[in-house]
Amino acid sequence: MRMDGKLPDSATAEKQSTKYGLKDLWDEFCHSTGLHAVSKIKTPSAKPISIRGLMWMLAVCSTTAFLIYNLIDELETYYSYPTVTKVTTQMTSFVEFPAVTICNRCTLNKTRLDAYPGLEDYFFNTSQELNRNFSFPEPTSDLFHKPLSLEWWRNVSMDGDEMLVMCSFGGEDFECMSRFRPVFTTEGLCHTFNFNNSEIVKAWTAGDDANLILIFNIDQDVYTYKANMAAGIKVLLHHPRLHPDASSTVVMASPGFSTYVALQKQEFSFLPSPYKAFGSQECVDTTHPAFVNPLKYYSPYTYDHCFMECVRVRAFNECGCVGPSDPQDGRICSLVKQHGCYTAFVRKMSKNGAFVEECGCVGACTLERYTAQVSSSSFPANIWTNNVLNTTKARDKEMMIDNFLELRVFYDLIMLKSTTQQPQYTSASLFSNIGGQIGLCLGASILTVAEIAELLVFIIIFLLDKCRGRKARNRIRNW
Repeated sequence: MRMDGKLPDSATAEKQSTKYGLKDLWDEFCHSTGLHAVSKIKTPSAKPISIRGLMWMLAVCSTTAFLIYNLIDELETYYSYPTVTKVTTQMTSFVEFPAVTICNRCTLNKTRLDAYPGLEDYFFNTSQELNRNFSFPEPTSDLFHKPLSLEWWRNVSMDGDEMLVMCSFGGEDFECMSRFRPVFTTEGLCHTFNFNNSEIVKAWTAGDDANLILIFNIDQDVYTYKANMAAGIKVLLHHPRLHPDASSTVVMASPGFSTYVALQKQEFSFLPSPYKAFGSQECVDTTHPAFVNPLKYYSPYTYDHCFMECVRVRAFNECGCVGPSDPQDGRICSLVKQHGCYTAFVRKMSKNGAFVEECGCVGACTLERYTAQVSSSSFPANIWTNNVLNTTKARDKEMMIDNFLELRVFYDLIMLKSTTQQPQYTSASLFSNIGGQIGLCLGASILTVAEIAELLVFIIIFLLDKCRGRKARNRIRNW
C-alpha cells in the first residue's frame, strides 16, 4: 500500500471492474450504435430521467412498434404468395398447328340404317326425348338389347372418303384420308387432322390461303334424326396430343358458305404450390421430373382428361358398359343402355357440383388454347359454279349449295401470345422492403442488426459471469 493512501492503478481498475454493470454496457452500446436517437436515451442514475430523455424514449418505442406492425404485415403478404400476371406477344418463325377435328352434324348414315327396320323411328323418338316401349323385329331387337362394337358404329357412320372432297395444306393438295384420322367423340365418328402424329404439323406462313383448306360434303340426303336439328359441320380446334372432347375451341360451318377461321395460339404458365393458380386452387406441375401421370386411360394429364376419365369410369360402374368414344376396356353399350343409362348418367354427373369436387381433378400448370375469329361468305361464287359442280360431282347447283362448304383454318399472324404467372414478392423484394422499413423507422441496416446481436451476446455473458461470481468487464473487452 502506498503512503499517500491511494490505491495502485491495478487496484483502481479492479475496483472499477467490480462496479461494471448493465448500465455501463447500455451506455457503451448507445454511444457506438448506428440506431437513431438511442444515444439520447440516458439510463437513470442518481438523478431521475429527464423529460427530454423520456420524449426520445417514447419516440423510439413508437417507431419500433410501428416497425413491428409493418414487418408483420410484410411477412403476412409474403406468405400469402401473391402473384402478378405478365402477358407477352412474340413473333416466331413458325407456330405449331392445332389438331382440327371435323364432325358432321349428323354422324350417322341413313342408308346404312335401312338394314335395321324401325331403327330410324327409334332415333327420332330418342332425339325428341320421347320415352316409349319399342318392339323391333329381327335383327333390330338383338341390336337394341345386345352390346354393340366399334365396327358396328363405324359401319353406320358417315364415310370420311365421301365427306372430304378436297384437302390442302401450305398450298399443297393431299389425299384427305391419308392425313385425316377417324376418331370417336361424343358427337360420333369424326375425322381429325394433325392428331397424335409423331411430328406435329407446323405453320410457317400466315394467311387464309397458306394453311388448311377443305371442301366438305355433308350429304344431307343421308341424314337421320339426331338430338340437334342443324346441318353443317362442327369444327373442334385442340392440341394435337389431346382428345377432341377435352375443352376444344368450337366453330360451326354451314353448307353454301366458305368459313374462315383465323387462329391465335395462347400459352398459359402458372406457378405450382404454394402459389394459387386458379383462384383458390393450386395447379399440378406436369413438367416436373418427378411428376407421374395418375390417369389410366388418358395422356397427357390435363384437367379435362382427368374429369373425362373420372365420369366415364363412374358411368361404367353404374351402367356396366362404355361408350364408343371411351378409351377404357369394356363392352360397348347397347342402344337401350347407351340412351337410357350411359348418356343420361354422364350428362347428369357433368352438371353435379358435388361429383366434380369428388373427382378431385386439378388443372395443369401449363396449358395451351386456341382463339378463333370466324367469318364467312357465300360458296361458291356464281362464276365458279360450273367448275365446282364438275369438281364435286354434285347433281345440280341446289344440291351443291345444300351440301358443300369450304373451310379455311389458318393463322393470320405467326405470333405466340403467352400469359405467365409470376411471384409478386421474391426473397429479394422481401428483404428490400424489410430493410426499407427498418431504415425508415430506426435508421438501421444489416450491420445495425449485428450490433444489436452483439449487445445481446454481451448481456448473456455478463449475466453468466455474474452468476459464477466472475468479473465480466475485461472478458467482454477481450472479444
